[in-house]
Amino acid sequence: MFTKAIKSILFFSPVMVCTVSFGQVKQNNNDKDHSKIVSDSVKLDTIIPVKEKLEFVVEHNSEDEIHNRKKRMTYLLRKAHVVYGDMTIDADYIELNWDTGDVYAEGKRDSIGNIIEKTKFTQGQQEILQDAFKVNFKTKVGIAYNIRMTQEDGIIIADKAKRVNDSVMLLKRADFTTDTYFKEGKDTRPDYFLRAKEGKMIDKNGKKTLITGPINMWIYDVPTPLALPFGYIPAMGAKRAAGILMPRPGERTNLGFFIEDLGFYVPFGDNFDLKLSGDVYTKGSWAARAESTYKKRYKYNGRLAANVENRLTGIKGLTEGSNAFSKQNMFGVMWSHSQDPKANPYWLFNANVNFSSSKYYRESVRNQYINTGQVFTNNVNSSINLTKNFENAPLTAQLSMSHSQNYNTGDINIAFPRFNLTMSRIFPFAKKNMPKEGLIQNLGLTYSMQAGNEVNTNDKDIFTDKMWKDQMRMGANHKIGLQTGITLANYFPLTLSSDYNEVWGDNRLIKNYNSVNGKVEDTTLKGFNSYRTFNFNASVSTNIYGLYLNPNKDAKILGIQHVITPSIGYSYTPDFQSQSWGYYKAYQNQNQEEVWYNQYQNMLYGVSIPGLTNSLNFGLSNNLEMKIKDSNDPKGFKKVKIFEYLRLSSSYNFSADEFKLSPISINGMTSLFDRKVNVQFSSTVNPYKIQRYINAEGSEVAQYIDELGLGNLRISNMTLGTGYTFDNSTFGGKRFDAKNYKKRGTVRDENFYYDSDNYAQFAIPWSLTANLSYNYSKGTERKGSSTGSIAMNGKISPTPYWAISANATYDFIKSEITYVRFGFERDLRSFTLSFNWTPMGTYKSYDFFIGIKASILQDLKYNDRSRLNY
Repeated sequence: MFTKAIKSILFFSPVMVCTVSFGQVKQNNNDKDHSKIVSDSVKLDTIIPVKEKLEFVVEHNSEDEIHNRKKRMTYLLRKAHVVYGDMTIDADYIELNWDTGDVYAEGKRDSIGNIIEKTKFTQGQQEILQDAFKVNFKTKVGIAYNIRMTQEDGIIIADKAKRVNDSVMLLKRADFTTDTYFKEGKDTRPDYFLRAKEGKMIDKNGKKTLITGPINMWIYDVPTPLALPFGYIPAMGAKRAAGILMPRPGERTNLGFFIEDLGFYVPFGDNFDLKLSGDVYTKGSWAARAESTYKKRYKYNGRLAANVENRLTGIKGLTEGSNAFSKQNMFGVMWSHSQDPKANPYWLFNANVNFSSSKYYRESVRNQYINTGQVFTNNVNSSINLTKNFENAPLTAQLSMSHSQNYNTGDINIAFPRFNLTMSRIFPFAKKNMPKEGLIQNLGLTYSMQAGNEVNTNDKDIFTDKMWKDQMRMGANHKIGLQTGITLANYFPLTLSSDYNEVWGDNRLIKNYNSVNGKVEDTTLKGFNSYRTFNFNASVSTNIYGLYLNPNKDAKILGIQHVITPSIGYSYTPDFQSQSWGYYKAYQNQNQEEVWYNQYQNMLYGVSIPGLTNSLNFGLSNNLEMKIKDSNDPKGFKKVKIFEYLRLSSSYNFSADEFKLSPISINGMTSLFDRKVNVQFSSTVNPYKIQRYINAEGSEVAQYIDELGLGNLRISNMTLGTGYTFDNSTFGGKRFDAKNYKKRGTVRDENFYYDSDNYAQFAIPWSLTANLSYNYSKGTERKGSSTGSIAMNGKISPTPYWAISANATYDFIKSEITYVRFGFERDLRSFTLSFNWTPMGTYKSYDFFIGIKASILQDLKYNDRSRLNY
């Protein structure tokens, strides 16, 4: 009988703890007198019968039973079952004493006397298996041997358990393990357990705490040096409990010796918790963290975390060199909140906040962000949204906050609060439940309004007086859209639209030339200001189909289809920059020349006020595909798209003084290898001539001149991107099918299937993703500049419990590897092992971790991070 299991953490249910106790029983053969054995047990353990009446009727049944009136005993033989109140006993043999209330139960034995089937004691939700036990129904005390108790987080095995009183239970050689294979009966021994020779379990208000003497970890029945002088495990197997978070000591060259993750965990009911932790380094650095998770079923869930760090590096007093002293204060705030969409369809609240110092991810006092790849984060965004949907109206209202941050430049944009009101398109002149006909009935009306407060600041000015007084702007923007359409000659859909835009703001810009210092000075006038713009647009398009069918039915190419979609449009916007509108003002520069400027350009929604637009817009879209013969397809053919799309577009502004024709934009997408690889590309072609000359400093200068010509066409920008994932099926590999094998392994080999020759079969899943990006830019320079890289991401599992990954980025323009990372993960049944290594670059580092999977023992771990500077 296996009795070596694990930990000194024994969780009995509250009802069991309060009602059950066990009496000592000698192991014996079935052919002996059990009444005598019971009498001996009572003497040895001094369990004195109490003359009390039973509270409940004892119900019992078995395959055979014997009643001895002289001894006042009942013997139940084979498949015995006894019920008393909320207690249930199942055993191969049970004897009941009518006078004392003692019940003795014993498991089924084999021919040589070994227990082959344990007894089962059930009370409430608690189920205990043991070889034999004795319990008194009147006093409800007793002793059990070789018990096995399954808990939510693990399983307990003890040689002996004895109840002292209603709140204290003593244990002899108690083992605890979280090994799921052992818990589920797939294996006869656990891969590890924690053993204590003696333990005491205290039940207080339904919360159980285990206190033990020396406790030792065993791995595969071998004791290890991992031991503690005592064990204390609060609130075992039940709800969350407050407790100390075990710290991790170590040393790093640039920070000194440290203690990381020292803290405290506090749960607040079933829906909310709080974890406080921190790091201390001997060279002066420190970090403090607070984290909370919350959840309400069918309502919402979320996580909130705040980090503050003070990082000191170098030697105080030194201002230059590799050991120069530096001090950085950093912070990070993360909040995510999700609402169950079924909770309220008309009110929705969601949040995703990531706000931190610009160097937080790159130079955090801890280097955990290196292995996650967050160290390369350049931009972060946040949003908080409260949305109201109106049930019987085409309106949606939203109150929101947004944030964007560039870690390279340090620029920060915060919009709070912001209110949006949107009205979806309505058709005021259309007849209800009738098709819309003509321009009037097809006339659609839309409306949107944005109002808010916004701050454009940086790391240095954030939350300072400068931000509050000088960098904050308020405003509102109203947009009304009209759109209608009709089909001309059944083939040419015509669309007409007009937009009206009105902007409100709290400031106006005044520029004046100061002749004393020779500078143009800006003055901001606070107060309500507004301006209005509008435009008109018209467009028409159609589809032209070209189709070729091969008369030779045996040919490889059966047909080609080409769809051309030409479009042409007209746009008109009045010249709002003219003096008559009053939106632009002028000042005189040092040469007494008038310089016109937009006095509303600094308003929150004060984008550039448009000048006269009188332009013709045109475009051409193509879709080209062919049908090829394919004997493997059930239809006998398949379609191959040569171009998913290929678009060309430009415009011609009749009112422009020069450069009337805009650069030509070309973009497209195609697919290769049965549409497994998508290739996207775009480019801009400039049709104007470039003029070069030598300036006064002797340098060559180039500029575009207003002269069109086919010979002047020049690619000024081009991008190309593609990617593909290779895996087991890429090169014709067959899919692994367990149905092809009749035999399967057991325990840890259960992921292996065996063929007729008893060879293990495993698919060995692998994947390799390659992404290519290329950008070419060439303005007026003679030689353009290019950037390009290939990012590789691979993963393979040589066995069901190994996972090996690698990431690398290669810059093929500079011919250098810019990033490499290797990762190894191993499932050790009850443990998890991982190792991540970045061998080169600015953030070279490593991270090694091994720990128990179960949450109740998550502090039993070892984590070693790189000591290299970064």
